[in-house]
This record gives sequence, C-alpha cells and structure tokens, in this order.
Amino acid sequence: MGEEQKSSLRTATLELLRNKEGRPATLPFITRVTELSKYLSLNKQLQDEIEKVSTVFPFRIPEFYLKLMDKENPLCPLKMQSLPSLEELRGTGEADPLGEEPASVTSSFIKKYPGRGVFLAGVQCAMYCRFCNRRRFVGRQWNTKSSWEESFLQMERLVDLKEIIVSGGDPFMLPVSDFAYVMERLRAIERIKIIRVSTRIPVVYPDGLSRDHIEALSGIPSLWIVIHINHPREVSPEFIDAVRRLREIGANILSQTVLLRRVNDCARVLHILFENLVTLGIKPYYLFQLDEVMGAGHFKVKLEEGIRIMRYLRKNCSGLAIPHYALDITGGFGKIPLDHRYVKRRKGNEVYVESPAGVVGIYTDNGKKSVCTSCGLCEGYVN
Repeated sequence: MGEEQKSSLRTATLELLRNKEGRPATLPFITRVTELSKYLSLNKQLQDEIEKVSTVFPFRIPEFYLKLMDKENPLCPLKMQSLPSLEELRGTGEADPLGEEPASVTSSFIKKYPGRGVFLAGVQCAMYCRFCNRRRFVGRQWNTKSSWEESFLQMERLVDLKEIIVSGGDPFMLPVSDFAYVMERLRAIERIKIIRVSTRIPVVYPDGLSRDHIEALSGIPSLWIVIHINHPREVSPEFIDAVRRLREIGANILSQTVLLRRVNDCARVLHILFENLVTLGIKPYYLFQLDEVMGAGHFKVKLEEGIRIMRYLRKNCSGLAIPHYALDITGGFGKIPLDHRYVKRRKGNEVYVESPAGVVGIYTDNGKKSVCTSCGLCEGYVN
C-alpha cells in the first residue's frame, strides 16, 4: 500500500471514529498531528514519528488533557500516556491479553468468573491510552449495541450472576439516552445486586460526565465507580468536581492504576497519588502490573521494582491508600496478587505465578530498569 493510500485510509478511519459514536463530530478531541502541533511543541521528526505510529495505532487526546501537560517537558507523564511512540511498533504482545474473546457470550457480554460479568457498553474512549489492554478495538468498526438485548437475555438466565462491570471503551462516551437505557435494563434484572462502572472520563475529559449521565446512575443501591488514574498531575480541579458530583448521588468510588515505566514507577509519586485520592473519598483498589498487550512493552516495569514500591507504600502510607498489586496473566487466568504466595519460581525472564484457582501461568518479566525522570514531585526523596 502506497503512502497516499495509507493517508486516505487513516483519514477515513478517523472520520469514522469521529462520527459513528452517537455524539457530535465537534467533540474537543485531537486526532491529527496538525491539530496536535497547536498545543505542543513538536519538531518535524517527532511529527513524522507520531504520524507513522498512528497509522497503526491511532491517537485521540482531549483538549482538556493536553492543557494539563507540561508543554516543555518531553518526559511529561501525561505525554507518555497519550502520545504515540515508535516503541509501539518495535514491541510484541497480544491483541487480547486478558483472553476476553474466548469468554465472550455475545459481542458485548464477557463471562469469565463466578458471580460476575463484564458488559461492554461500547468501544469508544475519550482518549486512546498507549498501553490499553483493549486497543484491539481502536480504529475498527465494533458494534456492541446490536448485541445488547441478547446480552441482557443471557444475564437474566445466569442464576449465579450478582455483579455487572459496565466497561468498554468508556461507558460515559455513550449518548445519554443509551447510557440511561443500559442502567435501567441492568437494574431490572433482579439477580444483579452490584453495578460497577469503569471509566477514565473524570480524569481525561470531565465535561463528558454530564448531569444527565449522573442522573441515570441515581438510585442504584450498590453503585461502584472505578476510575482509572495514573499520576498526581491528573488530579485536576475538574476531576475533583466530577468526583464530588458522583459522591453526591451515593456512589462508592474506587481507583485503579497501571504501573508504567517513566510515568509512575516511583514510590513517592504513587504515595502522593493514592493519599490524594483517599482525601477525595476514593479508595485505591488496584495497582496493575502491565498486561502483555501489543505495542506497550516499553511501559513494563520489573516485578522486583513493583514489589519494592509496594513495600514503601505499606511502610509510609495510610492503610486506606494501599491498593492490591496484581497482574493478569495472558490467557484469561484472572487477577493474581503479586506476593510470595502466588509467585512460585523464576526461570530467566519467565516468572511462574499461580492464580487463586490454582492455575499456573507465565509472565515475561522483561521490563527495563526504572529511572528517575526528575519530575520534582518527590521533593528530594531518593527512590
């Protein structure tokens, strides 16, 4: 395929992403290098690199998130999470590292574990995180809505189903009418006692959390919002306001964080993040070791570094601020706690870990050494 054809294909793909999600095409999302250059200082080489990578892995960044960045710092942790990097084309990894497709009952309902299931409300996100474990959806036409009714029917038939995790994509990217419909249908299934909503919207695009979206959540007896947040710089006034509005309707709020090299692989950075979250009424729930996702290996942190960070957190943080440190083994074995009870042995870069169900899987511990990025947050603390 020639460069002109590639450019035309990319343009068509981006237009599809802009216009096929039930929202106006004028959403404040940046998807082209020419637009990005208005916000960040990008030399010609960097522009060319971003263009090259985005033909394979498209990018989308809300204007709001761009404004949180340190414009002059090339190692700004927000840039690292959102800007395409040539490293994405050099790495390996899996398209479906969590083994979700074999466990899919329908295109919108995944059932892997007893008592709970995942409902994929859509596949659109406000931002395409460069390490996303569902990046196989990005840039492709996935219509989960066509299977909603079949999914609800399957849920009604499952006698053990008590909890639904509404995920995607980001559920808050749905048009309000669709989001409200999903919530009503789930509430109508008597066996479902717990509804979890997984989101990054309050962090990267707080305006996307509309009053009507929140109204659709009101009155759910056991509602849990799980917010994906990775760095103290993401705790903005707008984020704080979004959290306040969710708490006002009685939502319980948890956070999940991915341990990312050159973003947050610093004990002090995570200490600040987690204690800030607790202050806002958010319980840090999970700190995830990076999944074996395609094109994201450069974010991988060595297990021994993650364990060292957790040791620091247990020593220095409030107990309320300490998350579970865990990983998902490729193949869908489930979340495995990263402590001595589950880490069985090592052979070179291969670490053998045992799931709570007794299944042994292998994690490739080939992350590069963590280095200080001189962000200044530690105030002189030597990591």
